[in-house]
Amino acid sequence: MNRLAGYAFKLSLRLRHNPARLLFRDFFFRLTNPYDPAEWELVTKPWNGDVWDLGASVGKFTPILAQANPNHRIFAFEPNLNSLYYLGYRTASFKNVIIVAAALTNDGEPIPASYDPDFMKKATGPRIVSFGLKEALTKFGKPAFIKMDIEGEEYTIFKKNPELLKDVHVLVEWHPTLVDAPIPPLNYWKVSQVDVTHTYLQPF
Repeated sequence: MNRLAGYAFKLSLRLRHNPARLLFRDFFFRLTNPYDPAEWELVTKPWNGDVWDLGASVGKFTPILAQANPNHRIFAFEPNLNSLYYLGYRTASFKNVIIVAAALTNDGEPIPASYDPDFMKKATGPRIVSFGLKEALTKFGKPAFIKMDIEGEEYTIFKKNPELLKDVHVLVEWHPTLVDAPIPPLNYWKVSQVDVTHTYLQPF
């Protein structure tokens, strides 16, 4: 019985190595969700400091940011429990990547998490911790560049605490289908439209 249990345990470990992880390579992202040229220019640029990848998902941009900034830390924030496995697989060889298995929010309160790969669906639960913006800046330091894709929370952050990021370059994706509100004033940055939903905020 102990030997059978041992075989079953080893089988369970093999099953947990989801072969879908092998799909998530640069060619796959280029095929399914091509990089915008202006977006590509920003994520391949060497920045003068650490980088935050907010909403890193399965690691589309994290390895690219890590390669472009080998002497700086890349903090990859991701709260989706399914995505974290693939993010880990994509970034395992980069010593400058630090995965933050949490969301970035304005207030730092726990949020509903999900194990469903479709993060647009209602969260399955359980709840997961989040870092408030002030707390994250204190803990991780102010980055030079942020790639921000945080499913609507960007409206709250730029409405309530824009001054906390006034010296940071930000590529932000807005989510008008999730938040019925105008984009807040962005008085600390020169604003450039990258595409329909992305803007690049360059500090004055």
